[in-house]
Amino acid sequence: MKVLVVDDEKSIRDNIKDYLVFKGIETVVAGSGEAAIASLDPTFDLVILDVMMDGMSGLETCQEIRRAYNLPVLFLSALGYEDAIVKGYLCGGDDYMVKPFSMAVLYHKVVAMIERYRGDTSSHLLRSSGISLDLQRMSVSYQDEDIHLSLKDVQILALLMENESRILSREAILSHVWGYDYAGDDRTIDSHIKRIRKALKEGGRHIVTVTGCGYRFEGAHE
Repeated sequence: MKVLVVDDEKSIRDNIKDYLVFKGIETVVAGSGEAAIASLDPTFDLVILDVMMDGMSGLETCQEIRRAYNLPVLFLSALGYEDAIVKGYLCGGDDYMVKPFSMAVLYHKVVAMIERYRGDTSSHLLRSSGISLDLQRMSVSYQDEDIHLSLKDVQILALLMENESRILSREAILSHVWGYDYAGDDRTIDSHIKRIRKALKEGGRHIVTVTGCGYRFEGAHE
């Protein structure tokens, strides 16, 4: 298990880290939302996130995490009133603990949340034609060989695999992966598709160009 602890109070994040490491959980700390986003990668299993931080708040950080990763977020906050807790859930949090808190309870929440996310692994996996894509870790393999792709490449491949046999326009892919307010050239998709095909080797042939329309994924589910 690997956890990221994000809190702008050094004593709190260090105490949490020491306790979780003592319990056998690999733990990384960050002192701000910006540092948390920079530290995250697909190897993490959970984020413990303080709500009130200078700069990017915990709520804003959670929303950024949700755009790129599918992993549980546990909020910590001194704000224990109902509206604050509800707002945490609405921003994408999976659980919420009010400071001060018990380290033992925190540890057991962390373990339970990670095991729950890991429990239904089939819901996190897309498989077709030798290609496996883990939506939780945002990782890809082809014929059991790990494939190194950028996060955007993985998101594009996931979108195509989730919509197998459906034609997706470049505009639709841009809107889904970059957001509706993206103002760049939709031909950037062609560059990403080229990289994905090259990385997948023989598996790249399952991404089909539909002239004048866009792309579709053609393959048989395993």
